[in-house]
Amino acid sequence: MSSTLQSGARFRAYPDRGVASLLRRWVGCQRAIYNGKVEEDRLFAAQRRLELASGKADVKTPLDQRYAQFKDRELTRWLYEVPSQILRNGAVRWMSAKQRQLKGLGQAPRRRCRRDFNSVVIIQELFRFVRSPTGEMVIELGTKTNPVGVLPFKAHRAYGIANTIVVREVAGQWFVSLCYAHESAIVLREAHELAYELNGLDDGAVQQVTLGIDRNVRDNCIATSEGGQYRAEAIVLERMRRKEVGAKRYQRRIAHAKKGSANRRKLVARLARKKAYAPRARKDFAHKVSHGLATSGAQFFVLEDLGIQGLTRAPKARLDEASGKWLANGARAKAGLNRSILESCWGSIHRTLAYKAARRNKLVGLVPAAYTSQECSRCGHIHPENREGARFVCRRCGFEAHADHNAALNIKARGIERLRGGEYASVKTSKRVAFRRRDERAQQPTERNTTGGRPAHACGGEGPHPEHRIERTQDRVAA
Repeated sequence: MSSTLQSGARFRAYPDRGVASLLRRWVGCQRAIYNGKVEEDRLFAAQRRLELASGKADVKTPLDQRYAQFKDRELTRWLYEVPSQILRNGAVRWMSAKQRQLKGLGQAPRRRCRRDFNSVVIIQELFRFVRSPTGEMVIELGTKTNPVGVLPFKAHRAYGIANTIVVREVAGQWFVSLCYAHESAIVLREAHELAYELNGLDDGAVQQVTLGIDRNVRDNCIATSEGGQYRAEAIVLERMRRKEVGAKRYQRRIAHAKKGSANRRKLVARLARKKAYAPRARKDFAHKVSHGLATSGAQFFVLEDLGIQGLTRAPKARLDEASGKWLANGARAKAGLNRSILESCWGSIHRTLAYKAARRNKLVGLVPAAYTSQECSRCGHIHPENREGARFVCRRCGFEAHADHNAALNIKARGIERLRGGEYASVKTSKRVAFRRRDERAQQPTERNTTGGRPAHACGGEGPHPEHRIERTQDRVAA
């Protein structure tokens, strides 16, 4: 027996000038449809609030993926110059974001710009994997009867044929991402099943297969209970420092450049390339570290449950009631710590390790982070003076070790304790939302698109509810 997995790959693409211009047009049109759906949803939300304020109890608002209302031969003629599948995927992307809001997993969709919407989703109708005259695999864009260009890419690993690709431009560089299904050689099990199997081992075996992981922002980014430490290479850190210095230089030059000039556009492009290196380097580091941990002999990885969002929140402003002036709140000092935390890849390491371990039938658990750096892993004595920088010396038993290694041992012990207590054996249920679609064109040909359901429909930031019904009719909904 085997399991079917969904894997993804991201490759560097090298389009020529004409194909790059075409892809930018597709990105812009898909973004325009997305923003149009955002504004339309806000309009319906405002109308709904007015109707509720007037005393109506049952208020219905449309919720669909229609986009034809945004196409106009005079106002938006440029939308007719791209395939309809590109426009449709813009509405699909909006609906995906809206569903996340309805499930309570995110905020309401908002307008996007070039900076945060620089990709285009292309379905199988508009691309094919073909062999170039030189024998290399390339992506042919367009339909079979009307191809519009070829997108070469460099594959650094094996991949499968995908039904959907995402082409993205980052700082002048193009990337193609694809998701494909493939068979796994092993039968994958759920997290509670893995916890049940691990709990059946004796204490010595559990100690042997468990690995505690401590994340920090000082000498290293990762320290394990086995004494290993992981940090980015010195040459990478030096390059990141030089790129940061160069970015500041370009920012000063941009401040004195004339807006709208070709020189300013060139400086902005160079600044984007300088700033794009550090995120790529950190992402590469997170993948390398998580791959090394997932392929090790450990079967159970334990990490601290760090609230990264709360740890990096800016301090609140303090007002002196007597003088009416704002007091110092340490925001500048806290900003440096926040930056160090975000640059230490805490979240990306946890995220990448979780799915890589799951594909190897290995378990990842979280434990409370309180006092892990002040507790002695030998006798359990907790005191702030036990730790002095990177050195840990217990005031009771005299145990001495690297502070991060001692913290990793405490994390490992807490993980085993929670495993024995059955806290990882519970089955987690995911939030889901279902849409029931009904076509009443024959019965109500003149009725507008409406969404039936409860009055407290989540639209424009209002309370989410899991049950909605979409009634599709002939008439368009005005933007």
